[in-house]
Amino acid sequence: MNQHIWYDMFYNTMTKGEELAPRGLKIREIRDLQITIDPTYPFMMFPARKYDIGYFKKEMLWKLGANRMDDSIKQHAKMWESVQNPDGSFNSNYGHYWFGPQMGFWHVVMELIRDKDSRQAVIPMLSKEHMTPETIDKVCTMGVGFHIRNSELYMSVQMRSSDQIFGLGTDIPTFSFLYRLVLAVLKDHYDIYVGSISITAMSSHIYERHFPMVERILEDGTDNYEAVEMPWFPSSAAALRIIASRGKIETPKSIMEEWLMS
Repeated sequence: MNQHIWYDMFYNTMTKGEELAPRGLKIREIRDLQITIDPTYPFMMFPARKYDIGYFKKEMLWKLGANRMDDSIKQHAKMWESVQNPDGSFNSNYGHYWFGPQMGFWHVVMELIRDKDSRQAVIPMLSKEHMTPETIDKVCTMGVGFHIRNSELYMSVQMRSSDQIFGLGTDIPTFSFLYRLVLAVLKDHYDIYVGSISITAMSSHIYERHFPMVERILEDGTDNYEAVEMPWFPSSAAALRIIASRGKIETPKSIMEEWLMS
């Protein structure tokens, strides 16, 4: 489980992080922070965090739709209204890069089937087209990659910016969902087991508005952390079906679909 990793991340950021105020918003920041987590338990279930798994499921279904013009996510979190681009798009719909025209998921699995030792199973996400003054929604994740070592699947994530509370709290389950999809397909080809996910952020930070919450987490410690597991795909067919559905699941046929729709 990951509670001690998250606790240490919060503690180090609050006690050792540099205090800055980009665009007038006070933060504590650690540069080039890396954490390595077990994808089995991806949720920050500290009592003070009040994590909403139901919201994550809605956002994941939106990302499975792979449509950066889909604005239905605004019904579930007002934050999305503030980052919508002038043309109505959302560059932070990660599914657009994984399951959409870029076919990132398919590149990863085909590359690792072609070459088990490959270092090329990478999905770029942040592009130069995002980095214009007119673009509001600049993707926080630069890219994700996968590699197999010692019969275990590893995922590496590179981020330019990572809000440890709201941002990372949703990003880790999202990365863990993609990890499950890739693992399920590769299991048809290899005896392969669960490894880890490593996340490196150029700027890893906590916003001032979250200081009281984090202070309560640090005061409470990890004893009351609730370990909630995300289901695994029972087969490659179940993984491919959920991608093919584009998040429009009418009749759940696997434990993951039942969980995602609950």
